[in-house]
Amino acid sequence: MEELLAIIKQQAAVNQQLTNELALLREQVAYLTQKLYGKSSEKVVYQPGQLSLFEEEPLLEEDADLPR
Repeated sequence: MEELLAIIKQQAAVNQQLTNELALLREQVAYLTQKLYGKSSEKVVYQPGQLSLFEEEPLLEEDADLPR
């Protein structure tokens, strides 16, 4: 009977250890998912004269009077 109690205590300790490890791994997954898909703090700095692929460039005064 004492052997069974010792095994139960050992299994309970292993179960607690696995529960702690699972919680840690879930926290890591949440953190890494946030880093991968979360908001980025990168700031876009446009250099003078650099063309943009996503925004229309303002028309120059001499091109503004030409028909499209």
